Amino acid sequence: MGVRIDPDGVIAMSGATLGVATTIDAIGGDITGQIERVDQWVEGAPEARSRTGTMAETLALLAGAAREHAVHYVDHERPIEELRSLGYWLPDFGNLLPHGDQTVTENIERIARSDEFGAIPLGTAQALMERYRNFMLYVPSSDTHTGRQALAELDRLFTTSDTVHQGRPYVRRASGLYVPSLSDADPRLPRIHQTIDEATYAPGRQFTTGTSVGRPPTWARTGGRVLGVAGVGLTLWDVGASQWEHDQRYHPEYSTAQRVGSTSYALATEGGGAVAGGLVGAHYGAVLGSFVPIPVVGTLGGALIGGAIGAFVGSKAGKAVGQGLKQAGSAVADGAKKIWDGLFG
Repeated sequence: MGVRIDPDGVIAMSGATLGVATTIDAIGGDITGQIERVDQWVEGAPEARSRTGTMAETLALLAGAAREHAVHYVDHERPIEELRSLGYWLPDFGNLLPHGDQTVTENIERIARSDEFGAIPLGTAQALMERYRNFMLYVPSSDTHTGRQALAELDRLFTTSDTVHQGRPYVRRASGLYVPSLSDADPRLPRIHQTIDEATYAPGRQFTTGTSVGRPPTWARTGGRVLGVAGVGLTLWDVGASQWEHDQRYHPEYSTAQRVGSTSYALATEGGGAVAGGLVGAHYGAVLGSFVPIPVVGTLGGALIGGAIGAFVGSKAGKAVGQGLKQAGSAVADGAKKIWDGLFG
């Protein structure tokens, strides 16, 4: 079980210790130079440089070990600890508020990169699309000649029967058997289904007339797509920028190519998981939210809020899965490196 540490404090201490080691080594050299001038009168003078050198080397080794431990903690242990904490899964709406100690630009970047803000466009996009794209009603196409004829025939089929028994209409099959009208045994069902297709704009079918009926408004279709792309972009931007900043801070030894590779890997695992989880969560959150009308804002408001909550939770879950894949890949890479170093190092 890992021990929680302050990695930035440890790294700062490591740097200070390394500075002390360098200073001690330099002082040892100065002392040796001064003593060598009078070494015929000072006993044990040649040992001064050796003693300070040994002390400086020990401090440098301790500083390096401390830094390595801190970097290992931020790379591997702290992400797992965050996943286990409740705060990781709960939204912090303070992230959407400006901080007085930051500039306008810093506040905008921080807010835009927060998971809470990223869930809003994803949730809104899915709520709009869920509200308008799944048109579940059959809209009569009475504005065409074929539609009017089909509607008239449907009226005749639905209202006529061969006989009525105890108030219920029956139709006669070719065998002479009477069956309930409009039941599964009604021989007119194939024709009824065909006529319904002719008389209505069916769900999922491209409308050719009456474009204002049943079709998503242009603002909803365009806005949903734009917001969806924006939400995905914000999620990937946050993951990529965070990884790049992490490597700059804790892996200054990385080359540009290594940082690009590390960021790309984070985008593929963490970013991909967050996007997929956010989209799925937003979709189902919008569906569930649409069933819970909220006072004042109504059903669409419920879908918007449900979509945002679903996007947040889904992106967190997806990011957790991606983080797990990332850690697993890092563990394999570290193991391979140790084996390589053991054989050829």
